[in-house]
Amino acid sequence: MQKKLPNVKRYGLEGSEAIAVLLDQIIYEGAQRGIVDVVAGLSHRGRVSLLAALFGYPKDELLRKLRGGSEFPDGSPWTGDMLVDLAKPGAVRYDDLDATVNIDVLWNACHLESGTPVGMGKSRIKDINMARAKKNRNHTIGDHVLAVSVHGDSSFAGQGVVAESLGMSGLAHFTNGGTVHVVNNNQIGYTTPASHTRTTRYASDIAKFADIPIIHVNGEHPEELARAAHLAVAYRQKFRKDIVIDVWTFRKRGHNEVDEPTFTQPAMYDAINKRASIPAKFEEKLISSGHLTKDAANAVKLGWLTSLNAAFAASETCAAKEPARAPRWRMLGSSASYPVEKTTGVSTDTLYEVGIKSVAHGDSIKVHPRIERFHIKPRLKRLHEGHAVDWATAEALAFGTLLKEGYNVRLSGQDVGRGTFSQRHAMFVCQDSEKVYVPLNHMDTDQPSGQQGKLEVVNSNLCEEAVVGFEYGVAVEDPFTLTIWEAQFGDFYNNSQTIVDGYIASGETKWGQQNGLVLLLPHGFDGGGPDHSSCRIERHLMLSNDPVDDHPVALPNIYVAYPSTPAQFFHLMRRQVKRNFRKPLIVAGPKTMLRLASATSLLSEMGPGTRFKPVLGDPSISDPRAVKRVMLVSGKLYYDLAKLKSEHPLGQHAAIVRIEELSPFPREELYSVLSQYTNASDFVWVQEEPRNSGAYAFSAPRVKRLLPAHAELRYVGRSEHAATCSGVETQQAAEHAELTRCAFEGLRGLVADLVIDNISIQHDQHQSLDEPVASVISAEVSHRWSNRQIYAAQSSDQ
Repeated sequence: MQKKLPNVKRYGLEGSEAIAVLLDQIIYEGAQRGIVDVVAGLSHRGRVSLLAALFGYPKDELLRKLRGGSEFPDGSPWTGDMLVDLAKPGAVRYDDLDATVNIDVLWNACHLESGTPVGMGKSRIKDINMARAKKNRNHTIGDHVLAVSVHGDSSFAGQGVVAESLGMSGLAHFTNGGTVHVVNNNQIGYTTPASHTRTTRYASDIAKFADIPIIHVNGEHPEELARAAHLAVAYRQKFRKDIVIDVWTFRKRGHNEVDEPTFTQPAMYDAINKRASIPAKFEEKLISSGHLTKDAANAVKLGWLTSLNAAFAASETCAAKEPARAPRWRMLGSSASYPVEKTTGVSTDTLYEVGIKSVAHGDSIKVHPRIERFHIKPRLKRLHEGHAVDWATAEALAFGTLLKEGYNVRLSGQDVGRGTFSQRHAMFVCQDSEKVYVPLNHMDTDQPSGQQGKLEVVNSNLCEEAVVGFEYGVAVEDPFTLTIWEAQFGDFYNNSQTIVDGYIASGETKWGQQNGLVLLLPHGFDGGGPDHSSCRIERHLMLSNDPVDDHPVALPNIYVAYPSTPAQFFHLMRRQVKRNFRKPLIVAGPKTMLRLASATSLLSEMGPGTRFKPVLGDPSISDPRAVKRVMLVSGKLYYDLAKLKSEHPLGQHAAIVRIEELSPFPREELYSVLSQYTNASDFVWVQEEPRNSGAYAFSAPRVKRLLPAHAELRYVGRSEHAATCSGVETQQAAEHAELTRCAFEGLRGLVADLVIDNISIQHDQHQSLDEPVASVISAEVSHRWSNRQIYAAQSSDQ
């Protein structure tokens, strides 16, 4: 390839070729011990060579990519990725074992080590699902699937996500039975020498803090690498723990093939350039020892070169093939077009039953008295008396009904069992024994064993990037597990921005890899200060490819929602796995709404025939024709505005419309609601976030296309601010009072204009003042969006 394509940056394996021997031997050793699947995370260095030589990636397709073509068929909607991030499922066959091992090569975002936790999550759930399919009750995680992760030396020592991943590798809800880590240690990081890339003696020393053994081996001796592989896999299978193989190698060329390494490492590369290649040295050793003849060696090289030349010629006209979809994903469809949403409601009898069982516990569990008083008894009382239920109850109903239908739910994050705000209590901890009891996992007393799904409550370690990466790996492997990561506060997700950007938001666009991961991010300005108030809605909306100007024909890459009622959240969770495709869902979750008396929902709102509504009109409006101001709002601010409206003498002339789903932007639904307010002339976007934050910048141009031609969208909210909000509670409260006051400012003048206009028109048309107001409204009001028109009623009888 260096001769044919000398200017292509392929990050070659020259100097580290024996890594191929190591990986092959690791897979072989695993196959001997019952491993049938390997989840392989590869680094940039040598990826192209390993895909072609070891993992069966079609060489003509690989060379097509090297020559500037796509890894996907012509006309594919997927945009592809860098050459050194390529992936495609493969298989390795060992005839002497009569075994074929499937190789699941991970797509990898370019942020070096971010793929490590993804591979951990993917391999864990893959192994668990295999055991479930075989109904193996004696299963130990790691029996069937082995994770292998290849690292660079500088990134292994320098990237924090490595320490996070190693630190959680032995935790009960994160272990995958052990990952074999291979450090391709070429003793340099880009142009930075080892003395400047770490303070430890060895690049692999970071693993010591997690009590992970490290094998150091000379990469110039392939047979020693094979022995290291045997030892590593034997250890992993025995103890089901991670192990590191630190392979000391060198890099024949620079960081890439067009790099000049002698600019910065002249002495090192003077020594490297004098060395024979590792394959050449090993060939000479085999020939001199009598294990190989010169003719046999030449025949092997000629055969490989011939196959490469044939593939190079074929690459000009070959058609790339779509990667094969895993069996579980074949049960779902594509996300190419807008779906017809099905109802997600459940019978009220079932909801009642699940609600009761969500707080049930046996006599062997002694529940904390405050949980009994403030959580269990209030929930039972609401259910028994038919009252509206709170947010935590609706969440339990969503999880419980999915479990009864056979789906699994994995809820992960810091303190998720109790809930950041002590609202969830999905698990009870016995006050005598500290035994953990998950009520929703004990609902199936009347069902056949194994028919009910499982709720896995994962109180994670105190990190974000690795945990979110792990949950992404779970989500892309198993579309039938509702996988949720909840931030302690929405702000804390920013430590996982790499995973959000490189995988969650763009993975399907780049790789055609759907995922249904839910990020539940508590959001709300309630005095928490600049680091405990905002999940940065604006950042997630910036990642959405929902078009600004055109009516979309395809679904955007992510869903972003800010629900305002427990029923809406219930439907969001159920919809996420009831669809025949998967999209990531970002939820700006509740904080004060968790216990807000007005933020409750009746079971009937979750009953048969109900579904999530992207837009909620104002339920207090009895006559839409009387509305002069329409306020658009999302989330908890609705309740503050609704309270002020109920106290305002002209409140009936203002409608508060809730946009519950921001991406995809609900054009049809919002238009349908706005078109009812045929006399409205003032449209206002109200938000508690600063103007440079929140949903305003994303929503404003989309809303404006729905408004009458003469109308504009005004902004009411905090002005631009560098920090999320003030850290002074009194200042924040004053700002909130002012913005909610401004939302109703000038309403009296609008209503006066409406009365004057009506009197003038009635006089001109010689109509009596006691005729219906609607009869004097213009029959047609032109709207911008889709050249549609709003037709006003001509009389109250029509």
